[in-house]
Amino acid sequence: MKSLEIILTIIKLVIILGVVATVHEFGHFIFAKLFKMKVDEFSIGFGKALWSKEYKGTKFSLRILPLGGYCAIDGEEGNSDEPNAFCNSSWWKRIIVLVAGVIFNAILASIIFISIHLPGTTNTNKIVEVERNTVAYEIGLKENDIIKSINNKKIRIIQDIILFNDVSKKDTTIKIERDGKQKEITTDLLLKGIGYIGVYFDAKQEEITSKIDIVEGGSAAQKAGLRAGDVITSVNDIKTKRSKDVIEIVLSNPGKKIGITIERDGKEIKKTITPKTKQIFNIGNFSTEEVDTNLYYAVCKAGTSIKQIINSYVDLFKGNVNINQLSGIVGMGEVVSKTEGTLEFLNMLAIISFAVGIANILPFPPLDGGKVVLVLSEVITRKKVSY
Repeated sequence: MKSLEIILTIIKLVIILGVVATVHEFGHFIFAKLFKMKVDEFSIGFGKALWSKEYKGTKFSLRILPLGGYCAIDGEEGNSDEPNAFCNSSWWKRIIVLVAGVIFNAILASIIFISIHLPGTTNTNKIVEVERNTVAYEIGLKENDIIKSINNKKIRIIQDIILFNDVSKKDTTIKIERDGKQKEITTDLLLKGIGYIGVYFDAKQEEITSKIDIVEGGSAAQKAGLRAGDVITSVNDIKTKRSKDVIEIVLSNPGKKIGITIERDGKEIKKTITPKTKQIFNIGNFSTEEVDTNLYYAVCKAGTSIKQIINSYVDLFKGNVNINQLSGIVGMGEVVSKTEGTLEFLNMLAIISFAVGIANILPFPPLDGGKVVLVLSEVITRKKVSY
């Protein structure tokens, strides 16, 4: 990475972490003040104070390290004799103050997602064309059908269909509206087993190569010794110059051993990998009506983005995602460095804001969720606990 790119990445990270943390702490601050709790200090940044001013009993400060901030509420970290301290306030007020940071992170993410989705167009749930000899055509979907739900999950826009992946049932039920009447299509043709090894490629439009960008922790690729930066030159002795070439062969070989040749540091290395079989939902190729995006569709798109973040945490707790896949500050910097343009940057800011919010509400100390558990245990046992 060039020095200028490193500097730009650092600046982007500082802005993202600073905004996300400040908004989070501001949520705590607003509700603490609303409930008349004593707030000693609200700070943007850490370290030496560059500026500070006291107003209505609270010190506001701007500090030299803009990598977050804090809201120092009297009695949050221990006991206090002040009657309006955090620890002496009603239990429900304490819980609201604790979850307010998460709520503000979610609000920030939602506003950004909606804002970046408003311009442009949206593909709705109304079909305008179905390609022949596809699954969609075979199960009977037709032009002008409106897909209302799949397995009782409401469908509003094309992204709801693309991201739908309920593989818990063999049969899939699609509810459609056709000529003003409701109709159900039930089929077992929509689940498909594909090969999956856990690699991601650098797929910028101007340079689509077979160079590995990320290797998923705990995946078949990692266990076989593949690394980020390796270039896959052939699979099963078939030359691969693009990521598409690799993906097509891997997808078609679930559970079967494949030979992969990589180039690393100018050397040719051969590996044998058995792709895992991954069940996916495959409805086939069709196109839907394209309309100008209004607020409703922008909210739908924002909801889809939020669902993806939530699902990543659900997959983690189900064991579908390895803990090694969670990015620390280095991994976050790598992702942020690849953002191009204002919209991509804002999208990443929204993703991180919502992800930080979810992470903070998990019931583990010293996270906000862990403190909520302590407050609830205090209510149940009627005994004071320290935070």
